[in-house]
Amino acid sequence: MSFDKTKAMRNAERYVAQGKIRAAITEYRAVVDNDPRDIATLNMLGDLYAKNSEKRDAVQCYLQVAEHYNAQGFSQKAIAIYNKISRIQPDSIEVSAKLAELHKSKGSLSEARAHYATLAEHYQKNGRRLEALAMYKQIALLDPNNTDVCMNLADSYLRENQKDEAVEAYSEAGARFGRQGKHEEAIRALMKGYDVKATDLRILGGLVKAQTALGRAGKAASLLEEILENEPYNRDVLYLLIDCCMDSQNAAGAETAVIKLVEIEPANYPKFLDLIRIYLNVNDPESAARILTMSAEYLLAGGQADECGKWINEILERDPAQLTGLRLLVRYNSFLNDESGIRLALERLYAAASKLGSIDDERYALTQLIAIRPHETRYRDRLNEINEEYGFVESPAAEELIKTAPDADHTEDSPLEADDSASTNGHKPGWGSDLDEAFERNGEVVEASVIADTDEPDAYDDQDLLPHADQQKVQKELDSISFYIENGYKDLAVKALTELAQEFGERKEFAAIREQIGSGAAEAKTAKTVEEVTEITGAVEATELSDEVTGNALGIDQIRSEFGLEETEAPGGDFDTHYHTAVAYQEMGLLEQAIAEFQDAINLTNANDGTRRFFQCANLLGHCFLQNGTANHAITWFTRALETRDISVEEYHGLWYELACAYEANGDEGPAAKYFEQVYAENVDFRDVATRVKNLFVNH
Repeated sequence: MSFDKTKAMRNAERYVAQGKIRAAITEYRAVVDNDPRDIATLNMLGDLYAKNSEKRDAVQCYLQVAEHYNAQGFSQKAIAIYNKISRIQPDSIEVSAKLAELHKSKGSLSEARAHYATLAEHYQKNGRRLEALAMYKQIALLDPNNTDVCMNLADSYLRENQKDEAVEAYSEAGARFGRQGKHEEAIRALMKGYDVKATDLRILGGLVKAQTALGRAGKAASLLEEILENEPYNRDVLYLLIDCCMDSQNAAGAETAVIKLVEIEPANYPKFLDLIRIYLNVNDPESAARILTMSAEYLLAGGQADECGKWINEILERDPAQLTGLRLLVRYNSFLNDESGIRLALERLYAAASKLGSIDDERYALTQLIAIRPHETRYRDRLNEINEEYGFVESPAAEELIKTAPDADHTEDSPLEADDSASTNGHKPGWGSDLDEAFERNGEVVEASVIADTDEPDAYDDQDLLPHADQQKVQKELDSISFYIENGYKDLAVKALTELAQEFGERKEFAAIREQIGSGAAEAKTAKTVEEVTEITGAVEATELSDEVTGNALGIDQIRSEFGLEETEAPGGDFDTHYHTAVAYQEMGLLEQAIAEFQDAINLTNANDGTRRFFQCANLLGHCFLQNGTANHAITWFTRALETRDISVEEYHGLWYELACAYEANGDEGPAAKYFEQVYAENVDFRDVATRVKNLFVNH
């Protein structure tokens, strides 16, 4: 026989009206048992149980009703039911916990604090100190202006040896003091946390803010530097130190920290731009140009040529004759293949160098201008005048270039001939081209000129004159070799010279270079085979560089510092040699050689060896291939860099961005859009990703 719910409800209502509570309970019980979803009837049943002093049954009914309302999101109704239970069982911890959470979610903070306090007292009385501390933590979170409760909570955690929780509470207390402008109190609270865990970023960040607010940013910087003495490659602390130094306009300290940070992760090069701004703010365009020199390659390779140009122009607005800035202007226009811009930049460099007495810069600019504007005899006349005055002798390739340039009688103005190599000493205009012949280091210029010819025996007199293109290639390699010699890269010089001799045969220019290295011209003259050249190489390696090696006074340590190449790990033998050689090659624009050295270096490590070596090599290989126009190989290495263990969020963003750029360069718009959007989804302010994503939507 089916259950008649309507009849049972009428009977229950009649029994209630007659005061027959037990009979009404029976009827309502039957209704609920046959229809468990009838929450209203279940609530009435609980009321009848409570009225009939059947507390246990009443609580069971109320709990079912409250849980239903809570699950449905009816917080206020659930609170009303839990309050009924609380009146029946005022000491119920479970009910207090439910009410505390419901009031917190509803925004009734005072009621929530009252229930959390009840819970804390209960746990404290029963010796459950950690549970009590958890409740006090909730109370502290509900009262964002209460510093006392945070300090008491921190001290209590410390007594319980809960160090992480104590540090978190001290950090929160410091932040609250800071928001109230009580910076001294904030420092005292934060220093308690510092004593527990000196490297906690919340503590350190709070200390930097508080000390900076009191005008004592230098003190905070000293604290961070102490930490870096033990953890020199802690990127997070480096970030804080950079911000601290920049806030206090401590350009020198910021520069040291930024170079170290970029050494660890080249994707952080935008920090250089903040440093440039500081130097410009203190009216030091020379230092600003020096820093821009370090970051310009990253800007150009990363598609931010406009940004690079903006900084160059701003530097030159401050000091129109700033030589480093003018060199950068030449490089910038060369990268853009702006023929008119190259010429104008070279003329500005020539005028400024002449005025300031920088002979190296003046000769460099004149040599380029002669190639670009051969009909301008004043350039050739001035170069000859300098050479005669200072005893310079042009290299054979440079002389040939001048001889083969169109006659001065030709009046047509052709800034760059169709053969780009002829117009720029064998290099197409671009980053790392012949415009890099003068290397700037800390404001000094080192001429990468070829050793002057000396009187050679007749053995070389019958040499065939190389084709023009080969002459340019030889000249480029000789420039690089001269740079190696001047800066202590003896092995690289010997290796490059050996390869050059194998390709073009022995020439008197090569003999002059060997004589400068110290192997002896006589021995070089007999080197007609590869085996003999190898013997000379061994002799050179056994010979110390003496006073015969002339050039700039920069040592290898200074060059590493300039390139941001201080040791990144404990000495690692072959790895360090390959890695630092690769970085030097990359800085000079010798990408094929850089790639080879990076590949040798990465083969000596792996993604999970616990160091940054694999990550650094893979990342830089990606950049080299991208610069070299082989985006598909760049994609391979940026993807492999993602295999590295313990990559930070910022590093993921950097690699995703580089992958997107590589895919875009490879013509794969789908994957490029995917990675740009991944970065955009997590950090809308990362570089120019917002603009790139916007352009993607506009174009599609």
